[in-house]
Amino acid sequence: MAATTKSNIKQQTAGQENGRSPDTSPLPETAMSTPLKQKPAHQPQKWALAIAVTLVVVFLLWQVREGVWDLISMVGDQEAVSEYLIGYGAWGPMALAVAQLLQVLVAVIPGHVFLIAAGYVYGFWPGLILNMICIVAASQLGFALARWTGRPVVDRLVDKNTLDKWYAIGEKQGFMFFTIAFVLPMFPTDMMNFVAGLTGIRGTQFLAANILGRLPGAIMLTMIGAYGIRFAAWHWVVIGVFAATVYITGRLVVHRIEKKHENGVGAEQDMG
Repeated sequence: MAATTKSNIKQQTAGQENGRSPDTSPLPETAMSTPLKQKPAHQPQKWALAIAVTLVVVFLLWQVREGVWDLISMVGDQEAVSEYLIGYGAWGPMALAVAQLLQVLVAVIPGHVFLIAAGYVYGFWPGLILNMICIVAASQLGFALARWTGRPVVDRLVDKNTLDKWYAIGEKQGFMFFTIAFVLPMFPTDMMNFVAGLTGIRGTQFLAANILGRLPGAIMLTMIGAYGIRFAAWHWVVIGVFAATVYITGRLVVHRIEKKHENGVGAEQDMG
């Protein structure tokens, strides 16, 4: 046994002296244990949360289904929406919440009427709180939906050209871009929820951008609903000037962002 060991040592030493490395061939596959592939630990929790949220939304829709469809059918008539909410009693805020949820997720439904109606029916502060909770929660749900389901589902909800353009910009600019997108009326605000869900922005960052970006518009529209009938002429002049300023600023900002993005893409293509 000792002789065999010495012989092996001599062979290894001779191999090293001749410039060869000692035999380090891998063990046979039968001698190695192959680890089993496991799904990420957070995967079951993610789907459980998605199912729970879906069930809650379905339950709310069922409870106020008639009121919601009636509200949506009146979407262009703020006075009709307000009268309907008053007649709907204690279920009014719930019907309004679900209607706003659908409005944010389905971009073709205009939402400003609901914001004004909430201020008119419930007053400024209750209406503002209700509006912010509804639109922010709906935006976060759209963000989570895009993040959970991925590009194939989002392609069915958002125009492809719009998605491609804003995704590339949002991926680079992150928090600041989405905050601006919610503040300015030039952006397809509801689509931005899905765009953000596909980018690398963290959920907490998007929530902060969502709140900060939506708050100015929610304040203005809720205030119009709560105090509009008592506004003097000069109040409306101020609101009109403010709206025009925001519109013009929005056009300039969007043009600058698009130009910067186009120049960046052109430079990347030249380097490639």
